[in-house]
Amino acid sequence: MSRTIDVNVEGTEATVQAIKLFDMETRKQLIDLVKETAGNIRKSARARAPIAKTPVSKGARGDLKRSIRAKYFDGGLSATVVPRKPKGSHRHLVEYGTASRRTKSGANRGRMPKMPFMGPEEHAQDSVYNAKVKGLVDRDKTV
Repeated sequence: MSRTIDVNVEGTEATVQAIKLFDMETRKQLIDLVKETAGNIRKSARARAPIAKTPVSKGARGDLKRSIRAKYFDGGLSATVVPRKPKGSHRHLVEYGTASRRTKSGANRGRMPKMPFMGPEEHAQDSVYNAKVKGLVDRDKTV
């Protein structure tokens, strides 16, 4: 004696559509958050970027500051904010400094003290960004 039980679930298509819309809304909010954070880092790093008193090599004064831009990846879900080449190609020398330098002939070229301008801004925005992402992702929402 076998019995069969028929189960009909109503509203599955509407539920699946609602889940997809929820994912799209969360994705848009995350993209907006990444853009906002990258913009804040860019703005504050530009404010901290040093400008040479006199042009030492080729290029204009303030090239490093003007070269700080955001570049977005993964459809806007991630970004990097750094001085971009060619005008910001010396960014690592400014950020981390150099030791005393000499040419092959022995002429002293001095040293450059470190003047961090990107690192402090990243760290300042880090906790705020993580808290906002956690707030977006860890919330309960009824679908």
